[in-house]
Amino acid sequence: MYYRPLGKTGKNVSVISLGGMRYRPEDYKDGPEKCAEIVLRAVELGVNLFDTAPRYCDGQSEVILGHALKQLKEKPYVSTKCALWMADTATGAYDAVQKSIERIGVDKIDFYHMWCIQSMDDYQQMIAPGGLYEGLLRAKEDGLIEHICCSVHADGAGIKQIIKDGLIESVILGYNALNFAFRREGVIACHEADIGVMAMNPLGGGMIPQYGDAFSFLKETPDETIVQAALRFLLGQKEITCTLPGPADIAELEACVSAADREREMGEAVFETVAAHLKENLNTLCTSCGYCEPCPMGVPIVKMLSTYNKSLLTGNLSDISTSLAGKWCLSPADAAKCTACGLCETRCTQKLPIIERLDEIAAL
Repeated sequence: MYYRPLGKTGKNVSVISLGGMRYRPEDYKDGPEKCAEIVLRAVELGVNLFDTAPRYCDGQSEVILGHALKQLKEKPYVSTKCALWMADTATGAYDAVQKSIERIGVDKIDFYHMWCIQSMDDYQQMIAPGGLYEGLLRAKEDGLIEHICCSVHADGAGIKQIIKDGLIESVILGYNALNFAFRREGVIACHEADIGVMAMNPLGGGMIPQYGDAFSFLKETPDETIVQAALRFLLGQKEITCTLPGPADIAELEACVSAADREREMGEAVFETVAAHLKENLNTLCTSCGYCEPCPMGVPIVKMLSTYNKSLLTGNLSDISTSLAGKWCLSPADAAKCTACGLCETRCTQKLPIIERLDEIAAL
């Protein structure tokens, strides 16, 4: 494992850090112990930064991290978040910080993020007088937060504007081999301003390893795994401080950490090569983050769209019905429950045409 400075924070973080969003429900439904083992093994492997959020994993992610930290003498860095749907006032944000501290069992949060900035309107609401940012400033003054950061789903231009305001010390961005062209402008702006960048969804929400053959062009050598190749693509960029894969078990964790065997820098020509291989629709793959749910009509949107992903990669819709039945015990009729209310699309951080895709599935 090697480490990089996170912007101007004065902290060096492991280039493979850990996201706490994708623990399996069957592993935490009876308690945090099994998932906490992943955290403990990560520390053994040199990981020193753990990212979580109050609503990850049915509200259990912060609890899982806290259970692991109780067993450690030296505490790693902790990152968590607050979104507008949790608190849109300074008082609400301050309370959210206190609740996270209590759940995780720490004295302070090292990196606290204004969470899920999907548009500049979201950002302006957060930094308005009496808003979320003001509450985080109070928490920082009181020693509850060390660094105020943000988690952004905007495009490169939006990221540049946020950086220009100078209010945050690092950012979390959805950044991977699928969407790098969409956000690279913002990533470069962060680097030039000495703002650290944590890359979330570095494996495309699991899409890249799931369809490894479609992304084999990322591999440098035949024996390199697709996970190593996808993470190397990010770590070879000097603008990326660390990646935040979300392993669901220890085997997945160790596969991710193996990508940090040595530091390397990637030439600009690699971007051109990768871009030449990518189809236009690969930036529209659903990463299964789950922000679109729950659906008022009970449509299992994530399961539907994760199945639809394969048709984007293969150009063939015909096997969707079989995949839905075989993997999820669902049918196209379940997509037909959609009433096109649009709630899911307002929540989608990727701005995907969810209703249109559900209509295509329903038509099968």
